[in-house]
Amino acid sequence: MKKVSKRGGFSDRNGIKPENVEIQLHDFDKRTRVQLQNMISKFYSEVYGPDLYYGRPHIQEFIRFVLGTVYSETIDTRRKYDDDPIIEMINDTILNGDYDEVLTLVEALVQYWDSYLKENVGYQYYDEYGNTYLMSSLYEDANIYFEREYVGYRFVDGIIVPISNSYEIETINESLKNGYKPVYDHISKANKLLADREKPDYENSIKESISAVEAICKIITGINGGEATLGNMLKKLESKGVEIHRGLKSAFNILYGYTSDANGIRHAGDIGGPSSTFEEAKFMLIACCAFVNYLTAICAD
Repeated sequence: MKKVSKRGGFSDRNGIKPENVEIQLHDFDKRTRVQLQNMISKFYSEVYGPDLYYGRPHIQEFIRFVLGTVYSETIDTRRKYDDDPIIEMINDTILNGDYDEVLTLVEALVQYWDSYLKENVGYQYYDEYGNTYLMSSLYEDANIYFEREYVGYRFVDGIIVPISNSYEIETINESLKNGYKPVYDHISKANKLLADREKPDYENSIKESISAVEAICKIITGINGGEATLGNMLKKLESKGVEIHRGLKSAFNILYGYTSDANGIRHAGDIGGPSSTFEEAKFMLIACCAFVNYLTAICAD
């Protein structure tokens, strides 16, 4: 007999057979795997609408992407593939694969479909000039599933990253939407370097994070070249009537010193240097995004 498993249902609500509420990082329970599989099935239908016949060019292109790019299987462009074995392959990975394989697969599929919608639905889905989604993006929809199932990861800037809380995600996303491309580029690079679990580069992630602060200061003050140190730019902001709490200013000057002269600093993590850790890089990303958002807000007032 099939077992009922519903979050917030009678059994869960009354603690009779409570559903899992622990953050899942290195393994996913059966319920979560089923929900992720259902999510992918839902996205598949929503992206292609009623035109799900396997012989259509867009479905064949998707199948070849899954086979050739995600699973690294040989493909034959002369042949027409049935979609049933592909769906079974995807479902098998989500239901039985290691957690990292599940996340790699989900990330690849959502990225592919997001690009497909941008190209084929266009402005109704995504405004490329305003760099904004006009409706809920697939990334946002996936994050709802992740949050509901206590998956310890979220999509941020199109890639899956480990998270601690929703505030951190919102802080990063807000800084990515501030409208200044140099700031976006630095934050995006810092996030990708931090999220690369195969070849993480925490040192350069930290440098990209602090570079985002430099970039927003350069934009606001107009200072460039050798004079564009963080200290000088913060003083320039104050001379233009932008009041920054002296403790906050001092804290960022100190952090800037760590990242600018890491080899001269003698402490456990060597922030900004080759011994930097994930925790340090994550802290710098969140802190710098928060400061970017702060400067953007107070200069807009």
